[in-house]
Amino acid sequence: MRIGIDIDGVVSDSYPFWLQELNRHYGKNIPVVDDYDMHVAFGVSSEDMNNFFDNNVERLLMMPEPIPGAKEGIEALLRDGHEIIYVTARTPEQKDLTLQWFLLKEIHHEHVLCTGFGSKAEVVKEWGIEAFIEDYQVNAKLIAECGVPVFLLDASYNQEELPQGIIRCHNWKDIITGIRGIESKKRKTPLEEGEILR
Repeated sequence: MRIGIDIDGVVSDSYPFWLQELNRHYGKNIPVVDDYDMHVAFGVSSEDMNNFFDNNVERLLMMPEPIPGAKEGIEALLRDGHEIIYVTARTPEQKDLTLQWFLLKEIHHEHVLCTGFGSKAEVVKEWGIEAFIEDYQVNAKLIAECGVPVFLLDASYNQEELPQGIIRCHNWKDIITGIRGIESKKRKTPLEEGEILR
């Protein structure tokens, strides 16, 4: 299958590091991100927070470690014969830093698409992506509405009830199990599915 994978919160463990840096910058002690729009948690404008990110972009993108199990999970998907397409809301200007991070962490990357504020669902349709791994519930919902199964990596900021087509995963092992489950269903013949051939 052709599998789409988000980066921040899915491959890069960005949010704990970003939270640490934002607490230092704003003089706060917020223990956990419970809103994907972090400026809300910090009580500042999105413009103010965007300025902070712009001024510290290299550190904020290069310093996080990979999510536990992500590198091994991606390698497992590649061994299973899948194609990986990274689809991130990072901007095209941040692509070089993103590629540097992948090289630094020795994580396979061939296609890295930086959508900025564009629609991930449109990219999914354009690239013929058949399954998607995401952490942001809004994106997950829009992608699932395209008929593409979404594996939502559990996070403090995505605890809302899930609509059909989105599967909550607590770690990368859950993701691999879920994708292999879809794959095995695709391979089964009607007879194996219990249908009677007439």
